[in-house]
Amino acid sequence: MTMLLSLMLAATPVAGADAPPMPTDLASVPVIEGWLGRKISPRWSEDVAKLYRRGDCSGAVPYEGSRLLEIGMLFLLTGDGKPLKVAPVNARCPGVEKFVSGRILGSLRGSFPKTGAAQPRWMRSQVRFLWSDAP
Repeated sequence: MTMLLSLMLAATPVAGADAPPMPTDLASVPVIEGWLGRKISPRWSEDVAKLYRRGDCSGAVPYEGSRLLEIGMLFLLTGDGKPLKVAPVNARCPGVEKFVSGRILGSLRGSFPKTGAAQPRWMRSQVRFLWSDAP
């Protein structure tokens, strides 16, 4: 986990002391089926590519002549779908982590499922970016 992510998580207020700790086993976290962010994140690919090229970043892989970056995301959500914490878990690029978290908390804040749960719970999804470095 990068220093920026650690600071972001520490600075994010959580309602109540009963909030669950951040999970370490992603497979145990329920997936947000059909989450809007997974569908629209490719639109941010050029912005992410610029940040990725500028920063000390890794994780993008070759994909059909382009670069593919898939970032697992953890969300601590209230029962009414409000995100309390957003945690990119494998971005390996502070600029991209900040950008993605900002976009999600801005334009996608209302895109999370309402579970009606009394306590906040962690859920997960993924964002994907594809870009070409060809001239």
